[in-house]
Order: sequence, then structure tokens, then C-alpha cells
Amino acid sequence: MTKTKRNGFTIIELLVVVSIIALLIGILLPALGRARDSALQSTSLSNLRQISAGFAAYAGDWNDRQPTLVPDDYCQSGGGEGNCAQYIANIGCPTQPILGWANFDGGRALWGYWVDSGGACSGVGDCGNMVIAQPYTAGGQVGFFRLTNMKIFAQYMNDRFYDKVFYAPKDRRKIEKVEVFFDSPDEFNSEDQIIEWSSYCYAASAMMATDPMGGGDNPANCTGNGQANMEAPCSYPGGFKSPPVGAATFPDLKLRHFEHSWLQNSPGDVNPLFDPAEEYYYNHGIQSAPCSLFFDGSVRVFSMREAVKSNERVIRQGTCQLWINDWNGQDYYEGQSYGFPEEETSAGILTRFGIRGRDTTGAE
Repeated sequence: MTKTKRNGFTIIELLVVVSIIALLIGILLPALGRARDSALQSTSLSNLRQISAGFAAYAGDWNDRQPTLVPDDYCQSGGGEGNCAQYIANIGCPTQPILGWANFDGGRALWGYWVDSGGACSGVGDCGNMVIAQPYTAGGQVGFFRLTNMKIFAQYMNDRFYDKVFYAPKDRRKIEKVEVFFDSPDEFNSEDQIIEWSSYCYAASAMMATDPMGGGDNPANCTGNGQANMEAPCSYPGGFKSPPVGAATFPDLKLRHFEHSWLQNSPGDVNPLFDPAEEYYYNHGIQSAPCSLFFDGSVRVFSMREAVKSNERVIRQGTCQLWINDWNGQDYYEGQSYGFPEEETSAGILTRFGIRGRDTTGAE
């Protein structure tokens, strides 16, 4: 009688196989993570290319202008930027910041940050909403620069406030709130009155005249401490007049549109220094690298490290800083540092000379 020979693994052989599998997983997982990260970056850059095409269409209809919600003559009403009631009384109603049409209470409603005074314009809203129409508000860091998806521009895309093109795929905090609306045919969705601004923002420095951005039209003028007059653009008669796209002196070096939150290499979902907690913004660390669109139409991942190094380079050469340090002599967010000092991270927002300036001298 012959014995049947058993086939099997010894414990040592099994451990070797498990070790090999674990090693392969350890090698493959980081590569898969990098591939996924690269794919998400590519999608964000694709969004910016589509937005760039929309900007070109807008400029074609509006004589090379950029989207704007502030009348060119707003500073000539006698009331300055803080008194839209005087503008309405003396000149007329400003462009209303419209979000879009939506179903509401069995009918249709047009949603917006309505700007009004005594019912003279829309009959709803108030002049406090003028801070949304202005490109940037130095005191609160709000304004049209955060609202790419306003109807004034969204109509050149898919005419929807909550369209995928306005949301970077890594911006999960926003997407989780609005992705339910992505397939809706409505221009806006008023469910729970959620308003989630776009993942991308305009370069606020390029949205108003060059005078408030220090140095006026003369890039050789670096006098004074370089503080921005963005908190008082109406110190100049045409302070809010949006310059044409063609005014960009360094189109390949001047930011136009970019991710507002710190999405690449982010240290976490929220910045705990905010109360209540908010996300980390693109200028909260030198490791941040927002997907960015430049005025020449090119897109790339733009490192804050490159911006800081470029600024240091021009300072060593004895020329003007690339951006204005701050507007009130304090660090970021009213004297409290929520990242590292603002003078290191003001690219795009406080770029000296506005659209005529540059945010980088180019990668080394």
C-alpha cells in the first residue's frame, strides 16, 4: 500500500509569501496615490482651461474686458466705495450680483446678493451687499474675486452656479455640499439656502485700476512703504475700473485665476487657528501649490515657494517687491498669523501694479 503525498505550504513559506505581498503593496500604494493625485491635478487644470475659454468669450463680447460687477464710474458718485446709496441716488443702480434662476416654493425665483437702497433698484437686498460686487474687500477678504460662478460669467460656461467646472476635485469640503446639484438643470439651487463659492478665485489685484495697487502706471515708482490702497480704491476717480485683459504687461508671469484653498500638499482639512474652523487657504504656507491660470492662457501648478523665491530675487536686485506687503502694517488677518506672514504670501491678491505687475519671475 502506497502513501499519498500531501502538497502544502510550511509556515515559513507562507510567511515569505505574505512578506512579498506586503512589500508589493508598500511599493504600489504610494505609486497609485501619486497617480490619483496627478489625475486630480489634471482635472483641476482642465477646469481652468475651460474657464480660460469662457474668459476669452466674455472678452470678445465686452471689448477685451474682464468680468466685473462694479460700474466704471462708481468712484465718481461722491460717496466713495462705502456709500452705494449715494451712487444709486446720483447715478443709477449698479449691476446686481446674480446667482441664477431656481425653483422655489412651486415657482421660479432669481437669486442674488441684491444691492439696493430704499427699494430703488430691485426692491430687495441692501447696500451692504456691495461688498460682494466689489472685487475685494480688505477688511473682510470677501468680494467678487471669490465668486467665479456668478451668472455674469457662468452664462459663458454652462450657465449654472453649481457646475463641476467651478469646483476643484480635491476641494472635498465644498463638493460634498454641492455635488447633489451638479446634474440639476437649474441655474442655481436654493435648497437650505446653501451658497458655496467656487474653488477658484480671480487675482483680485488685476480686477481694479493699477493706481490703488501702488505705483500707478509707472512700474519704476516704488516710493513710500508700498501699502495698498485697496481699502480705499476711490482715492482715485477710476479706482474700480476693471482694466482690459490686454493691459497685462507680463501675461505669462501674472496670475489670473487659481485654487483659493490649499489643496496640493495640504496639512489638513481645516486650519485650527480659525474660529470657527475654515480650510487652509492657498497663501497659508510655502508648501502650497495651487493649480493656476495665467493671463497668457497657460495653466500649471504654481508653487508659493516659487513666488516667495521670485520676490526675494527682485529684492536682492534692488527693484520693487512683486507684491505689496499688506494694507495696514499688520500680519495676515488683522494682526493674527493664520499661516506665515502675509508679506510672504500676497501673490495674486496684492500684486504691485495690479494687472501690469507679475507674481513670479519664472521658475528657477
